[in-house]
Amino acid sequence: MENLLYINRRIHPLDILENIVEFENYSYTRPSPDELDLSVSGKNCNYNKNFNWNNKLEGIHVALFFDTKIPQYRLEEVYKLTIKINELVWLGHFDIWTNELKLLFRYNLLLSGGIMPTNEQCQSLFKHILDTADKYYPSFQYVIWGGNKADEAITNAIFTTIGES
Repeated sequence: MENLLYINRRIHPLDILENIVEFENYSYTRPSPDELDLSVSGKNCNYNKNFNWNNKLEGIHVALFFDTKIPQYRLEEVYKLTIKINELVWLGHFDIWTNELKLLFRYNLLLSGGIMPTNEQCQSLFKHILDTADKYYPSFQYVIWGGNKADEAITNAIFTTIGES
C-alpha cells in the first residue's frame, strides 16, 4: 500500500513552514534553501527560532534560542537545572550552546522516505516549542539572574496552580 503522505520532494519541507510563518505575519529570513530564521514573542521574552533541513537525515532540526546569555559563574547550576527539566520534557530537550553560553530548546522532526510535514504537524511543532520554552523560562531566570539553586527552581516549575487570580 502506498503511503498517502508520501510526496515527491519537489517542494522543500521548509517551504511549508515558511508558508505558515508568512500567514502568521512573523518576521523571518531564509538565508538559504535549507534554513529559516524567525523571531517570536513568548510570554516572558523574545525567542529566535532556527529551522534547518538536513537532506541526508531527511529531517528538520529546530533550535529556539532564549534572549539571554548565561553568566559563567551560573553555568554549573544552569546545567543542573537543564538536566532536571529534561527529565520532565517528553518531546525535545533544553541545551546550552557552549561557545556563546546561550540557552536553547531543541527538537527534531524526521521525515524519512519523502514524507512532507503537514500544516497540523507544523502548527503543533510551533505551539509545543513555544509552550515548553515559556513554561520553563521562569525557572531558568530564577537560577541565572535570581542566583537560586536548581532544586528550588524545579520545585517551582512543577508546581501548578488551578484557576486565575
